[in-house]
Amino acid sequence: MTMTLQTTMMAAVDDRLVPGVSWAHLKGKRQTMQVYGGSQWQPTPKPLHAGMLYDLASLTKVVGTTPLFLQALAAGKVALDTSIATWLPAFTQPTTFRQALTHTSGLAGYIPHCDELAAPALKQALLTQLTTTVEVDQKVAYHDVNLLLVGWALEAMYQAPVQDLITQRVLHPMHLAQATFAPDAANSVPTTYSERLGLRAGLVHDPKSATLGEHSGAAGLFASLDDLITFAQVMLGQRTTSAFHTPWPEELMHDYTKNQLGRSLGWDLRTGRGGLWLYHTGYTGTFMLLSPQLQEALIVLTNRVHPTVNPDFLPWRDALIAKFIGE
Repeated sequence: MTMTLQTTMMAAVDDRLVPGVSWAHLKGKRQTMQVYGGSQWQPTPKPLHAGMLYDLASLTKVVGTTPLFLQALAAGKVALDTSIATWLPAFTQPTTFRQALTHTSGLAGYIPHCDELAAPALKQALLTQLTTTVEVDQKVAYHDVNLLLVGWALEAMYQAPVQDLITQRVLHPMHLAQATFAPDAANSVPTTYSERLGLRAGLVHDPKSATLGEHSGAAGLFASLDDLITFAQVMLGQRTTSAFHTPWPEELMHDYTKNQLGRSLGWDLRTGRGGLWLYHTGYTGTFMLLSPQLQEALIVLTNRVHPTVNPDFLPWRDALIAKFIGE
């Protein structure tokens, strides 16, 4: 399988699907990793180096915000079926933490010019202008707002910005040494490039999270491949961490939706060899698969939005995942 993975990853670069890729396959205590290709094509090509930081995009939700919530859950500060409005009185809907974390909240609504709003106005709009549809508990509809709401509730619980909480309560105890919300642009893999806006490096790609800054638990985290290998080892039970005193990765290997729709807390659940896999992606071209039962993980970091979004990336990713968990 390792040679197949290596061939597949290198072909993605050689076929100009992405400028470069940093990936790792963990199987028991055996570890295979590779850094291949470039960090950017535009405005001038540059090489990709080991240790460079990627905009993890929505992987922030499962590397940072979900573990932070699980700490609050273990401490008895909150229950899964507690209404988020208990901690956010301005929120007008009956959404529970379970519904938000499984993306079965049914929340919907159009906020005009939302990408143009300043942070306070954007937060107020998301708290007050969404409605709950008939899809609540009936359908998985992935929306950033779900984890934004969870993050704001955690801010109310702990009285600090969610990104500061993640840094102090998750990243540091897990020894994710390079993971940060304030990356060095020179050591960051760029996302987009245009002549008008220039190269986006060390800046959050996601518009809402760029606006919300330290108050976004949906995106904003930058990390290296080594950081995610360490995180995966914690998830597989190969490393201990002072962040938790319960077997929390095992607790994630369940469907937490009311109608068995295939979502854990924060994570998607995929069925394949060995049973269930935890799976999550990031818009920028990052994704991760974990099976505590098989003691196996696949981590892939790319920049599929450079210089602009490559529509061929998602079919490639989905085929890779299907083959990997099907073998």
